[in-house]
Amino acid sequence: MKVHTVAIDEAHRLSSDKSRNDIGSSALVTLFATGAKRGIQLVFSNQLLSSTPPGVFGNLGCRIITRLTNPGCIWLAQQSMGLSQAHARRITRLKKREVLVAYGGNPTPFLVKVKELWFPPKPDEMSLEKNAQDFLAEVTWSEDSGQMSEPTEPQAVAGDALKVFIRIAEKVETIDERCEALRMDRTRETRARKVLIAKGYIAEDETTFGNKYKIYGITSTSKGTAAAKKMGIKVKHFKSGRVHEYLLNQVEKKIGSLNSQYKFQRHSDIAREYGIQPDSVLNMTSGYRAIIEIVCTNVDREAQVLTKERTIPGVDMVLVITANKKLKKALEDALKDNLYEKRSDSGPARLVVLNAGECLGERFDWIAVFEGP
Repeated sequence: MKVHTVAIDEAHRLSSDKSRNDIGSSALVTLFATGAKRGIQLVFSNQLLSSTPPGVFGNLGCRIITRLTNPGCIWLAQQSMGLSQAHARRITRLKKREVLVAYGGNPTPFLVKVKELWFPPKPDEMSLEKNAQDFLAEVTWSEDSGQMSEPTEPQAVAGDALKVFIRIAEKVETIDERCEALRMDRTRETRARKVLIAKGYIAEDETTFGNKYKIYGITSTSKGTAAAKKMGIKVKHFKSGRVHEYLLNQVEKKIGSLNSQYKFQRHSDIAREYGIQPDSVLNMTSGYRAIIEIVCTNVDREAQVLTKERTIPGVDMVLVITANKKLKKALEDALKDNLYEKRSDSGPARLVVLNAGECLGERFDWIAVFEGP
């Protein structure tokens, strides 16, 4: 197979810059995923293993580890490469020009001792070929596997389970969205997720949405968070829960796609005098203003808040998205005659209640919501 030389320094620089992570990380993941699919061999080098994007790490066929001292990097190397405790300890004691190698064709990682080679200032193809042959002739390796044993708590996860664990810790998404991001089918993702559930690393949120979709997250117990911390995985926390955060993100995305001038404000002080903090406030260039609320629990309290929000000056609509049909019915019963009332000059803002299962579909007409009676 022909090896292509590809410059990836700029993409890696961007991926290391948190402010440009949406550009750099995506570029790296696309580069390695495309390369793996088309038979292009790439070499990726990083001093901090835990900062490597999961999408890149998952597409590496051969992994070569030099001496590591960072506990998070050592743990990630151990889990992703299937290393024993003996191998993990050996990583911290590797000498100069010693590396630990693992690849798909060999089930057991092995130690490689590399001879120091010298290259001419401007090497040509023949000199590189000769040095490669000399290198292979001088290389020595040994399995040196030691006694295989499972690491102590938290229990180890590797392969697909590790990829799914990282994704669940860092993102809020549906199973289908996760499968697409990781290029897994539902069976493969479910198998990996069951491993995490059995170990107590993840838990399903109590509230589903759309009556069929589920959001999984790192548990609030010690197992999931401790495992993530030891592996160097950043756990994203949400003040109002993962389902609530997901629905709010999706609603803003759907409405925002109607007009690029629509602006959302998450921490508006529009209802401060009422002691209320809306989930989001939509401000249109025309001056139209809508409060957006996501309801996942506590229907009676939410009904009281919505009734107050309708009376706030300058608010034209209070738009409510419930997590499922059952919650929508309960909220409508609690609000009774307040629903869909058209606002007069001095009357309350219009109140619209939608179920996430209907309004997040591709065919839902959001324009009709704002142009309705």
